[in-house]
Amino acid sequence: MPGVENRDYEALLLDLDGTLLDLDIEKFIPAYIEALSGKFTDFLSRENFTRHLFAATKTMVENNDGGKRNETVFYEEFCGRIGKSREQIRPVIDSFYRNDFPRLSCWGKVHPDAAAVIENARRKNLRLVLATNPIFPATAILQRLSWSGFSSHIFDLITTMENMHFCKPNRAYYLEIAGALGIQPEKCLMAGNDTLEDLSASEAGMDTFLVEDLILHRTDKAPVSTYQGKMKDLAHFINNLNP
Repeated sequence: MPGVENRDYEALLLDLDGTLLDLDIEKFIPAYIEALSGKFTDFLSRENFTRHLFAATKTMVENNDGGKRNETVFYEEFCGRIGKSREQIRPVIDSFYRNDFPRLSCWGKVHPDAAAVIENARRKNLRLVLATNPIFPATAILQRLSWSGFSSHIFDLITTMENMHFCKPNRAYYLEIAGALGIQPEKCLMAGNDTLEDLSASEAGMDTFLVEDLILHRTDKAPVSTYQGKMKDLAHFINNLNP
């Protein structure tokens, strides 16, 4: 990667699933939905639950109303669809994330090269963002982060459905992160394995690093990234940046 040592980044944005955490999201999501739908059988069938969950998530992902957090958009749509208030389903949701979600940890494991990425980024004084798609509540994200072997205190920002107004692959998601950090997008590097969601950071003016260990490619277009390589290459890349 010629010239990378001359890059002057101030922040490193890191995806979680398939990047920091060794987890195949396309296998994890069905297991997650199966477990969650089982908690709602007193309200509706598993089939209808899944249909409404996907529809509400789609509404949240496609939302462009910067006046509403993702959490609000999702629950307005989901609760409206199933005819229950958020207060009625809150105990079910809370119970699931407290008692059932931890059992899904079998799907994730520590990535052997992730620690070097974090260590090198901190040594270079980069602001760290856990830039996972904020379609999950904070508890689900923090639990998955713990499966990766990291704690939340090392990050300057962790994006969740409670604190963000946009989702990947919306460029507004990345601009919101840059704004929260007070850093120009051009000073940010987004690293992740999803060629659609993570590489869309380029539309906000950020450089991107496609992490190849568990590439998730869901578009017909060939991926275009500023840099790409394995997690170990990302660690080397960060280590070679200007102090």
